[in-house]
Amino acid sequence: MRIELAWWDLDDNDPAPDELKGCLTDEVLKEWELVPNMITKLWLVSEDTPRWGALMIWCGDKPNLSDMPPNISAEIINRPPDHRIAFDVCFESKPAG
Repeated sequence: MRIELAWWDLDDNDPAPDELKGCLTDEVLKEWELVPNMITKLWLVSEDTPRWGALMIWCGDKPNLSDMPPNISAEIINRPPDHRIAFDVCFESKPAG
């Protein structure tokens, strides 16, 4: 399992977080639900900072970018995320008792 976190540090030249939240239409959300190997995608917002981004949880290989829905946030903000990091998730089972 893999977790990917991407976000933008927004400034006065960028859309406000409320404007970005408005781009999450039912159609956009449904497109992301159909991405192979994606367990879930959560959109993140911090109005105090301000930041906008997403947390994606993958089980298996991440598809090629050309096979995924458009990154509507990158299109609206007009640049790729300022930060993108990924982590492998490790589970360690402990014996009962």
